[in-house]
Amino acid sequence: MGGKGSGGRRVGSGRKKGNGPRMVVVRHPSAPGKTPIDTLDPPAELQGPAGELHTLLEGLAFLQSGAGPGDPNPQIADLQARIEERQAQAAALAIWHELAPHAVAQRTLTPATAAAFAMLCRAVVLERALGGSPSTAGGANHRGLMHRVATWKKDFCLQPFGRPLVDEKPSAKPVSKWAGTGLR
Repeated sequence: MGGKGSGGRRVGSGRKKGNGPRMVVVRHPSAPGKTPIDTLDPPAELQGPAGELHTLLEGLAFLQSGAGPGDPNPQIADLQARIEERQAQAAALAIWHELAPHAVAQRTLTPATAAAFAMLCRAVVLERALGGSPSTAGGANHRGLMHRVATWKKDFCLQPFGRPLVDEKPSAKPVSKWAGTGLR
């Protein structure tokens, strides 16, 4: 681990401040500038067919109304599983719409990283479900998922990690504390 050439484009990698002069990359005047990405549509795995959840809920209500007490119906269990799957999918889609604008602004959500971002959205849904249940909140599974979600959020620059992302150039020369006193 470590050594020459082990850096990379990861959060926190690279030369640290105070270790010598920093090189500045100058763009060629004819080089194309960064093109802004306005939005990125969620992948198909997060978008279910429109109205399918409503149809499944209606079908479940119909089956439950006709079922007698203690009468096992395998269709009810199948519909309940499909409804839970669609609800989790809808929750992940809501997380996508919540976090995607920030990741696009940071230029970390691209068509190439959309699958990893969808995985982050599904993990956030699971973490919130585990955190919302008194029996699982703070348990080993919940703590592990919290760590995984925090790591993935850092991958997309959605979680702070202690320093600014952009090195802003000072607009004016810093004023000395001795300025105006006649002492140098």
